[in-house]
Amino acid sequence: MKAVFVPTSVFGNTPGLQHEWAQTVRAAGADGIEIRRELFPPGKLPLAECREANRNSGLRCIYSVPLELWDEAGRLNETKLSGVLEEAGILRPEMLKVSLGHFMAADWADPGEDAIEASGVRKSSEVHASRNSGERLTRLGELLDQYRALHGPLTLLIENDQTPHGGNAGNLKAFFQAVERSGLGGVAMTFDTGNWLYAGEEPVKAALELAPYTSYIHCKHVVYSEDNALQTLPIPEEEDASWRELLAHLPEHAPRAIEFTLPGPESLSGYLKMLRQAPGMP
Repeated sequence: MKAVFVPTSVFGNTPGLQHEWAQTVRAAGADGIEIRRELFPPGKLPLAECREANRNSGLRCIYSVPLELWDEAGRLNETKLSGVLEEAGILRPEMLKVSLGHFMAADWADPGEDAIEASGVRKSSEVHASRNSGERLTRLGELLDQYRALHGPLTLLIENDQTPHGGNAGNLKAFFQAVERSGLGGVAMTFDTGNWLYAGEEPVKAALELAPYTSYIHCKHVVYSEDNALQTLPIPEEEDASWRELLAHLPEHAPRAIEFTLPGPESLSGYLKMLRQAPGMP
């Protein structure tokens, strides 16, 4: 049975008490809820309230935070990530979702792939960049291990966002390849079906390249409006809809989530049924 999640943003983007949606989400037939940090009201974050509401309703939980994992200098955003992990320690999600940020693919080149000079010697600058990058990835692993030792399992999800850097399919693939080479576990991808168009990428090509790393899928429908601006809409029912085509290239076991504003709360169960029934890649 395919798992389906509901981000609290589907009910609108006004900050509010997200834990109050737990019973609605469960009653609609969802398996989990995605708590959005940007939708908390000012003041103390009601993380404990969300945790208890999720437990009482039997919902799995994903914590979504608008954090770029790599800063503009290509460094691990360690201070902010540490703070977010502290928050996760209260909420206790099974997955934490952030975006890639300014990951510099060139710094992470595999020494066996295009990183060797014609003479067979790597340039010292390349060696230095690669070493620093490896140290940053090691530090990421240490932070995740510290969290897991205290609170239990956690998967770090990296989502393709709508920016030219964080939504770049090449950068994302290079990152996950670096993660694989390092042996760092518990790091996977959130594949957002609609964000590729905002980032100027080809969605089907991205799906073919990034399916092996995908563990969570955001589903939405993105089209050009009459004034040639991109807009996000609810997923259509048509069998040839683009979101269905993308799901067919992505792992069937990866949980799916609706990622658009609902026409009304009463429509939630119908969209969840659509997501649950759409075939994926076995």
